[in-house]
Amino acid sequence: MSAGIVDVATAKPGRTVTNDDFASIGLTDEWIRRRSGIASRSWLPDGTPLADVAAEACAPIVTRLSDPSSIGALVVVSTSVRQRVPGIAQQVARQAGLDSAVLAFDMNAACCGFVYGLVTGLSLCESGRARSVLVCSVEAMSRLVDRTDRQTACIFADGAAAVLLEDRAPFAPFRQVAGCDGSQEALMRETGEGGIHLDGMQVYDRAVRRMSESAQYLFDHGPAPTVLVGHQANGRILEQVRGFTTHLGVPFVNRIEHSGNTSSASIPLAFAEELDSGSLPASGRLGAVAYGAGEAWGGVAVDYRVPGTAAR
Repeated sequence: MSAGIVDVATAKPGRTVTNDDFASIGLTDEWIRRRSGIASRSWLPDGTPLADVAAEACAPIVTRLSDPSSIGALVVVSTSVRQRVPGIAQQVARQAGLDSAVLAFDMNAACCGFVYGLVTGLSLCESGRARSVLVCSVEAMSRLVDRTDRQTACIFADGAAAVLLEDRAPFAPFRQVAGCDGSQEALMRETGEGGIHLDGMQVYDRAVRRMSESAQYLFDHGPAPTVLVGHQANGRILEQVRGFTTHLGVPFVNRIEHSGNTSSASIPLAFAEELDSGSLPASGRLGAVAYGAGEAWGGVAVDYRVPGTAAR
C-alpha cells in the first residue's frame, strides 16, 4: 500500500487587498505586477486567530469522512504562528472536529513547510502509524511584514489549505528530495524592528535553482508527476522555474496573480484552485517543489485522487 492525497479544502477569509492599496507607499499597480506578477491578495483581520482559519480549512474534510476517527495525525504547518507555547495544532484539532486521540503538532519550515509536512504525513501513513493524516498549512504573512516596506508589503498574503492523506492500493509510492543550508539563514529573516528582510537577488537565484533541481529529481526518480506546483513566491521566479522545467513536458502552475505569496500555504492553495477550476483532472500525480527561509528546500511527488468540486 502507498499513500496519496484524497481530499483538499481551503480557507481565504479576510479582505481582498488590491495593488491600489499600496499607493500610499509609492507603489503602482503596473510596478507591482511587473515585479511580482501579483494583482491582489487576501489579508486576515488582525484579530482573527490562526487556529480558526486552519480549522475552517480542515473542517470540510473531516465532515466528509464517514469515520473522522480514522485521522490519526494532524500536522499544522505555519510560518506565522506567534505563540510558541502552546502551539495551535491541538486547538485546530478540537475546532475541526477531530478525535481527541489524534497526534497533533506544529511545524515551521517557512515557505518549504508544506513539502516537509507532506513528507511527514506520507511517511506516517506508509509506515502504518496512522491510517490517514491531515496536513494543514495556515499563514497570516500580512502580520509579519512591515506594511510600509516597498519591497515586501505587496508580496505577502494570508490563507489556509488542507489535504487528507490515505493509504490506497492504486497509489504509487511517493518520492521526496529535501535539503537545508543553515549558513544561508540571513537571506530571508524576520528583523528585530518588525518586518521581513529579503536579500532579493540571492533569494531569486537560489529559489529558481533549488526548485528546478528538485523538480528534475522527481522526474529522474519516477513515477513522474503529471503536474508541477512550485511555491508561489514571485511571478518572475515561477516563470524562470517554468522555463527550466519545460523539457519535462508537464503543466507548471502559476496562480500567484490573485493569491500573492502565502508562504507554506501557497502550494496547496494553488493546487486546490487548479482542481476547482477544472484545469487539472481529478486524479494524477502532483509534483510539489519549494524553497524557503532557513534555508530549506525540497520536493515531493505524490499521487492524488480527489472528488470533483460538486462532490466536495
